[in-house]
Amino acid sequence: MKDVQKKNTGCLSRIVRTLLWVILIISIFFIGGCTYQRIALARTREQFPPPGNLVDVNGHHMHINCKGSGSPTVLIDAGNGSFSVEWMPIQDELSPATRVCVYDRSGYGWSEAGPGPRDGIQVVSELHDLLQAAGEAGPYVLVGHSLGGVHVRLFAATYPDEVTGLVLVDTAHPLTITPEFEMQMRSSIGFYQAMNLMTSTGLLRILGPLGGEDSMPATARKLPRELQETYLNLLLDPNQYVTAIAEMEQLPQTFQQISELLPGEYPFGDLPLIVLTAGLTSAPSSTPFNEQYVPVTDSQIQSQLELAGQSSRGEQRVIAESSHSVHLDAPEVIFKAILDMLEVIR
Repeated sequence: MKDVQKKNTGCLSRIVRTLLWVILIISIFFIGGCTYQRIALARTREQFPPPGNLVDVNGHHMHINCKGSGSPTVLIDAGNGSFSVEWMPIQDELSPATRVCVYDRSGYGWSEAGPGPRDGIQVVSELHDLLQAAGEAGPYVLVGHSLGGVHVRLFAATYPDEVTGLVLVDTAHPLTITPEFEMQMRSSIGFYQAMNLMTSTGLLRILGPLGGEDSMPATARKLPRELQETYLNLLLDPNQYVTAIAEMEQLPQTFQQISELLPGEYPFGDLPLIVLTAGLTSAPSSTPFNEQYVPVTDSQIQSQLELAGQSSRGEQRVIAESSHSVHLDAPEVIFKAILDMLEVIR
């Protein structure tokens, strides 16, 4: 009996020692990965400096990059989880025609994280303060993609005298949280949480290059080669995903804020408005690294047409072969829409 007890005790002791070694190895890996991530992130800021200006906005720095000259100024607001690098090719094409600004919302790209909550009112207030601090006077043609399209609508409702036109690129409408939309939100938040963990621990920075081009996000593969390295390195900042989660969690409040400010049949009056609608949407099996698409439904196209109807001078343009990332799939369509808008205004 004593021999059996000794054997069981010895076996338990070996299991405990093994577990302790496993915990120690994981802890060392975790601490080492986090340290490596912090050092590498600081090096990234030196290796890839902001192409525009870092402007103090209420105690934290925000990045704005403006090119060209002329009026009105075109201001571009990217979607959730996105930042200015994705729009630089369009900015370069458009800047000979007028002044064009791209910027990074707080927590994205080169901008420092900002205070919460990250709802529409906070975002729009920061953008207005940024433009004033940077000396970028209006009037503005606002171009908003996805969540950025919600923000620019809120900006136009809050500062109507400063906005002379709107180009909305595959943005949400109607502004309601349906069960299907709730599922998409939860899925996006889960993905961002996983990416936050992988970037914070340095795991993605270590493992990412091992996968080669196949491990590159589809958005990066669609960018010009000269921008891909900058883009991929900025994606390794955990703030990117913390901010994306915070914006997604505040969507119900953001939707309510804009709905309250834009009531009535023509909430935008006769403001020139172009709505660009993607003809393709992500298939259920799609991932950010292997995107697959199916055609959008007729009801989705109709809802976008209703969005264009919020101005007496609104129009819809459907891009049949484009996914949600219209600015990467069909940049020439956005370029033409903005030039058409400028012609109407001028």
